[in-house]
Amino acid sequence: MITVLPRLVAILTSLRHAVAAYVARESRAQPVTWLGTQAYLAIEPPSRLPVIPPQTWLLLYNRLNRLANRLTALFTRWQANTLPTPRPRAPRPYTPRPTPHLPSARGWVNARIPDAAPCAGMLHMLLQEPELPRFLAAAPQAGRLLRPLVRALGLDTPDWLKRPPRPRLSRPAADPPKTTRAPGPSPTPDRPLPPYIRAAVRAWKKYDR
Repeated sequence: MITVLPRLVAILTSLRHAVAAYVARESRAQPVTWLGTQAYLAIEPPSRLPVIPPQTWLLLYNRLNRLANRLTALFTRWQANTLPTPRPRAPRPYTPRPTPHLPSARGWVNARIPDAAPCAGMLHMLLQEPELPRFLAAAPQAGRLLRPLVRALGLDTPDWLKRPPRPRLSRPAADPPKTTRAPGPSPTPDRPLPPYIRAAVRAWKKYDR
């Protein structure tokens, strides 16, 4: 019986080859067609997808290699029952992503590399294996490695692979509301107006005449 690890490593290797072939094709010079002594450049169909620079593809290529090595180490420790006990993740402050960074759009690899479709199909079949959820339950860090791959290949994320809810940061206690001074009592027959107000009224009446 072949475990999920060799199949997963084979998927990552095939995807690396597809990425390398795609970058090699994109870096070639544009083909030229000669008609007599006149040269014409081949017209490529327009694409509505944003162009991804070669540095991003190189980042993906290297990350796939590290992903295979990291998952191999985790899976080996899981089989040997030497994984540390998972600890809850503490909330971390937001940090901007470095440049270049991998896109986060769903299926961004498949939309540009048709040769990545077999890798997506093999990964979809691998996600149905019951051994993989057991591995992820014991090694949650493997889920953080697999989720970007599943999204990049345009697959639906299974429930057991979805990101667990993060603990919310505790907000500082709000300052107590400022107390507004209650307005003074309205004048009544037994509570006449203050003297300075009566003087202002008399002065205004003299001026109004």
